[in-house]
Amino acid sequence: MNKKNPFLLGFCAPAYLAVATVAITNDFLMAVMFILFTLGVLGAYVTEFPIFSTLYQNEILHKAAISSLLGMGLGMMIGLAIAGGVENEGTAPISTQGKFMLTWGVMSLPAYPLMVFLVSKVNKRDLDAEQKVRDQKKKERKEKGGGPPIMDRDGF
Repeated sequence: MNKKNPFLLGFCAPAYLAVATVAITNDFLMAVMFILFTLGVLGAYVTEFPIFSTLYQNEILHKAAISSLLGMGLGMMIGLAIAGGVENEGTAPISTQGKFMLTWGVMSLPAYPLMVFLVSKVNKRDLDAEQKVRDQKKKERKEKGGGPPIMDRDGF
């Protein structure tokens, strides 16, 4: 099994959050769309829809999405606490670049350690054996028909 350094892979979450920071600092709708995209990545993992070719890459993407959601949630709560919930458009004491870096930093602070922790847990698992079990279960479901009695998985 190809095990990677969790401290290096931990940077996937801050990199993912850099894109989130662009969305959050530009427009509320973009932020909502990014959060929904992240939830879509989690949904793909739960339904075993492969986004990448290997199970390890899909596991890392899943862990990055979880870490990023935690970072966004905590970052938004901390950001509202710092700002006091008041927006002064014309008299902003912080530059646009400063706002970007502050937002990214506050979101990445909890996301990086969580990502390192989750990647270290993934490295301890035997993903090849898990993949064999998943393939066997999928094969058994296909043989049984698994679904409503009138519906075949290939169509009606």
